[in-house]
Amino acid sequence: MPIFTTAELRAFDKQQIGSELEFPDLACTNKEIELAEWFARIFGVDIVRTTHNGEVHDGDGSNYLILDWPLIASVTSLSVDGVAFTADELNATDYGVGLAIDPRLPIITRRAGIFHSGWSNVVVTYVAGFANAPERIKRAALQMAVNELPAQNTPWEATSYEAGGVSYGIGRADGYRESWFASPDGQAAFRAYSMKLPGVA
Repeated sequence: MPIFTTAELRAFDKQQIGSELEFPDLACTNKEIELAEWFARIFGVDIVRTTHNGEVHDGDGSNYLILDWPLIASVTSLSVDGVAFTADELNATDYGVGLAIDPRLPIITRRAGIFHSGWSNVVVTYVAGFANAPERIKRAALQMAVNELPAQNTPWEATSYEAGGVSYGIGRADGYRESWFASPDGQAAFRAYSMKLPGVA
């Protein structure tokens, strides 16, 4: 699921992006993809379910592994020293030999066995992220898309633009320094859903 659909973007706020002539579907879709990727970096979590293919880690002889992304939905493949796990070993509901998946943190644990020590000897593919974008994040993303899309042909310092024969003002509240994340919606979403560790890029 995307953060927002093109129909939701066109209907948002004062319908500034309502004109298909001014803002084609492809432009709206590309903006959603861009924001999903950028929000993931800022929030430290995939805003939409994402498959991470062939993520490489070092085994340390323990029975658990810390992955790069939290909210793990499933692990689809895993190998240690080139030996692939069986379906039973990947099964999160097999309490004998399967994997234990933390519902929030980016941690998977082997119920039977360890991740042997080695450099880049563990390769994992998994799906992680929110099943559906939280409403706070969706609203912040929609607001950002509405503010950014007109910039295709509007100078960054502009305070208004025209689309479909209608003139729109670009609001910049005092103290926000024109930063999307300093807006009320952006701040509320970040505070509620950020999983970013301090000091981690």
